[in-house]
Amino acid sequence: MVNLNTNFIAGASTHVVGGSLFGQSAEVRFTPHAYDWNYGDGGTQSTAVSGARWDALGLREFSATPTSHIYASEGSFTTSVSVRYGVEYRVGGGAWIPVSGEVSSSATTTVVIVEGADTVLAARDCTNSRSSQSCK
Repeated sequence: MVNLNTNFIAGASTHVVGGSLFGQSAEVRFTPHAYDWNYGDGGTQSTAVSGARWDALGLREFSATPTSHIYASEGSFTTSVSVRYGVEYRVGGGAWIPVSGEVSSSATTTVVIVEGADTVLAARDCTNSRSSQSCK
């Protein structure tokens, strides 16, 4: 909706990739550190969180969240998020050793369709009486 918070959520999590190196087990662990959001209307931001549903955050719908964005106009916007991961490795079940720098991974883009809405005043609650003249 135009001029209301649109809440975004990235589905990234820590994951481990295993293999072998010179006959020993080897693992690389990727931990999300940052999320680079592109909202498709020129708006961008970086967050340390992946986002969550409003109810999981204890918020009402359309409340501001760390990952939300407000679109100022109607339209179709191609959005994306790039996740920056910290990397660690270990060989033979030893201690995790950090690797300097980060690795980025971009998610599939999503098209967001933003529309406006008109509000109307009604004489009463129209939930159960849509046939009333003031509830049409």
